[in-house]
Amino acid sequence: MNKQISVLLPGSFFEEDYHRKVSYLSKNKITRVYLFDHSLNPADDHKAVYEAKKALSVLLEDRDSNFDLGLCVLNINSRKIDLLFSRFINPMLDIQNFSLGLGTGDNKYENNHVKYSHDIDLIIDNLIRDYDLSLDGTNLFLGGTSQQKINLVKKYSVGINQWLGNSKDLISIYQKTYNPKTFIGRFSQCLKIDNKSMDLPDDIEKIFILKDSNVMNFYSQIDKILS
Repeated sequence: MNKQISVLLPGSFFEEDYHRKVSYLSKNKITRVYLFDHSLNPADDHKAVYEAKKALSVLLEDRDSNFDLGLCVLNINSRKIDLLFSRFINPMLDIQNFSLGLGTGDNKYENNHVKYSHDIDLIIDNLIRDYDLSLDGTNLFLGGTSQQKINLVKKYSVGINQWLGNSKDLISIYQKTYNPKTFIGRFSQCLKIDNKSMDLPDDIEKIFILKDSNVMNFYSQIDKILS
C-alpha cells in the first residue's frame, strides 16, 4: 500500500464526537483528509451532510488536527463566479498544502440541477497565474476522467481524480502524462476500504471513502485501512 494514507470524510462526520475522530486520525498519522462538496449525502440522502466551508473551519480550529486538508471536489457550477472565488477557492488555496479538486457538477448528489456554466479552462489558467502551486505544496486536481478533463491535465499539468471504478483508464492517463517534476497536482482514486489492496502506481494517491458510522465503527474503519 502507498505510504501516504488519505481519507474522505462521510457526511455525518461532525454529528457525533467529531473531536475524538479528529484525534484518532492524527494519532494514526493519516496524511490527508478530504471533504466533499455535496448538498446530499452520497451514501443516503436521508442522512446528515456537512457544508464544506464550515467543515474546513472546524478542522482548522481543532487543536488535535495534524494532517493536510483537501476538497474532492468543488463544484464550480453551483455558485456565482465571484462567490466561488471569494468564499471558496481563494480561502482554500491560502491553506498550507491544501489539495483543491475542481469539478463541473453531478446532479446525483445535488438538490438542484447545475446552475451555471463556468469555464473551467479559464479558472485553472487564472489559478496557475495567481498561486504558487506545486505537487508537494498547495496543489490542484480535477474530478473525473472525461476527455475534457484529460485534455486539461495535458495542458496544465494538474492532477486528476477517479471516483471508484476500474483503475485501468486512470493508470493509462498517468502513464502517458504524469511527470513529478512539472505537475502541480496529484493523480488519485477514491476507493472503498475493501479495495485497499488495489494495485496502483506509487504516485497515484489512494483516497479511502469512510462510511457514516458511530465513533467505534469509525475507529474500526481506520484500523482496517492501516492493517
